[in-house]
Amino acid sequence: MSGAEEQDEHGPDRRRTRVRTAVLPGANLPALVVALVIAGVAALYVFSYSTALGAPRPRNVPVAAVGLSAAAAERALGGADAGAVRATALPSRAEAVTAIGQQRYYAALVRTGERVELLVSSASGPSVARVLEADVPAVAAALGTTPVVRDLHPVSPRDPSGTVLFYVALASVIMGFIGAIQTRANANGLTLAGELRWDAVRSLLVALAVTAMVGPIAHLESVPFLPTWGVLALTSWTAGTTYLCWRLLVGARWALLPTWLLFILVSSPASGGAVAQPLLPPFFAAVGRVMPAGATVEALRDLTYFPDHLHGAPYLVLGVWAVITTAAFVALRRRRIGTGVPPQ
Repeated sequence: MSGAEEQDEHGPDRRRTRVRTAVLPGANLPALVVALVIAGVAALYVFSYSTALGAPRPRNVPVAAVGLSAAAAERALGGADAGAVRATALPSRAEAVTAIGQQRYYAALVRTGERVELLVSSASGPSVARVLEADVPAVAAALGTTPVVRDLHPVSPRDPSGTVLFYVALASVIMGFIGAIQTRANANGLTLAGELRWDAVRSLLVALAVTAMVGPIAHLESVPFLPTWGVLALTSWTAGTTYLCWRLLVGARWALLPTWLLFILVSSPASGGAVAQPLLPPFFAAVGRVMPAGATVEALRDLTYFPDHLHGAPYLVLGVWAVITTAAFVALRRRRIGTGVPPQ
């Protein structure tokens, strides 16, 4: 045996490999890696949801003030928390009601002589409405009279907590990427065109099932069927194509991990569905507006409770995500595998 061969046989890399295989033979080392990674993700899951949803706190909640100054309304509703609400003075109660219906404000504090009203909108954000209603004693102390609380846009009686739309969005997201995983695992003989075709079929079926359950079957919400179906299909498609991009970038073994981190650990708690965005920490409030789950919740809320005042932003967010992830997936698939059937 030559000196070079002896060095290769007994080099430090070779010795480290022998130590590893002696301590963790066979498949035990990758099993340990997976166990450590999953444990870390579990800890991050608890941290993310506890940080985002555990202690809702109002931050610059937009409200209207009628019959009193904006500063007086902020003191009455915000109490000692100076940044809790951001009030804007409006000339009349009718204008405040209209503005709340347009979702420009979450509430309005209206004073007419000795009479005070707190107008809220549970449909705009049930958690915000609850926080503001809890401030009634503070408002009474500040203004010298107890306000009458009126909910201008109540949530569905079948959804008193206002979280059904959040669960609808979450189901569409999860089934979107889980469906993409299962399609590749069980139908791996598809061409690129076949993959896209079945991804579209699956997304439409997922959205159809969810829309039917929340609407005509269980009557949980009075959702408009076709628009809701379309929004959820786009959501499911986007979640699937996002996973597929990761699958081609990091491989099928690990692609679920970044997808889960993106959609479940960040996008879901930031969506504004469980806790409204003005009550979220700044990072989650900012991220939620540009993530698919947040866009889906906002679009569904508009369609269900404010059909006359739809916003374009959530559709723009979903559209941009769908176009970018689809284009990236197609480009990566053609470059790394081609357009035909993947090699077995």
